[in-house]
Amino acid sequence: MLKIRQNPWLIFLLVSTAFSQTPKCGCEQKPELNVLAVVNGIKITRDDLSIDTRTQVSLLQETVITTRAQEVDRQISQLVLDAEAKRRGLATATIVLLEVKARVIPPTEEDARAFYEQNKKSFGPRSFSSVKKDILTQLKTDRENARAYQFLYALRAAAQIIGSNIPVTPPANEEDLERVFATVNGVNITSKDVEESLLPLIFMVQEKVYELRKRDVDIRINDLLLNQEAKRLGTSPAALLNLNVKTKMHIVNEEQARAYYEEHKADIKGKFSENKLRVMQLLQAEEERKQFAVYAEELRKGAAVQIYLAPPTKPDLRQLCCNPVD
Repeated sequence: MLKIRQNPWLIFLLVSTAFSQTPKCGCEQKPELNVLAVVNGIKITRDDLSIDTRTQVSLLQETVITTRAQEVDRQISQLVLDAEAKRRGLATATIVLLEVKARVIPPTEEDARAFYEQNKKSFGPRSFSSVKKDILTQLKTDRENARAYQFLYALRAAAQIIGSNIPVTPPANEEDLERVFATVNGVNITSKDVEESLLPLIFMVQEKVYELRKRDVDIRINDLLLNQEAKRLGTSPAALLNLNVKTKMHIVNEEQARAYYEEHKADIKGKFSENKLRVMQLLQAEEERKQFAVYAEELRKGAAVQIYLAPPTKPDLRQLCCNPVD
């Protein structure tokens, strides 16, 4: 697939508009559940999730909104590129090779050094030799993107492209899938074309959103059960944690910390002596999480806990647009 250089100001405008108008991402499987879990009769809803979780979910779903806004333009470029390949009797990949990669002059070491000197502050203490390969790769990619943009601009200028004034929004029903956003040399780009291309991205976003919500829901279930147990016993949550978690924790020793350091030292800066305390604190925190998980599971055994939040399945268009909302 030919990669097209994006205008950063255009992307900024699209994202800013998306946030100001808060459009729907069209990436939630239906029916959309508001109640995510019930703990001993107490509901946990989407509004109960932390601001951090809701913000991360919004940012993930924003990628779908932004990509949808750019998808019609991408499909227009793909259609004119495929038409040019057909006209020449060549494969699309061959056209890209001939018109883009073969026409780009590879950057030289002098080009890389000039770039390094112009942007030296951003490289910090890294020497030119340590970043030269990355700079050369980036410069080559920039030149290929610039040439691709130029080539596609010429193809699009010669093509018959008719755009519509219909907003590129997610479909609300099956009829919406037939909306025509643009026509290229007599070929329509419909809402269905756009949404089908987004399905892999939507599934990836759904999986990450589920993980965020599930983690938050689990925390809230555990907190509710801990508070309820403390109230039942006439004590405090902190006292219960001390009795059932902290007193059962294994104390991390230096030998365990050194073993962890040796296993992960490729990702740790500095010697063991410089990191010993931090590693021991990290391992101790992990031990506390493990013991709390054991205690939380015990609390759940004696409680009425229903979790309605379910992992996503691979979506299809009907799941996303055409089922009734709960």
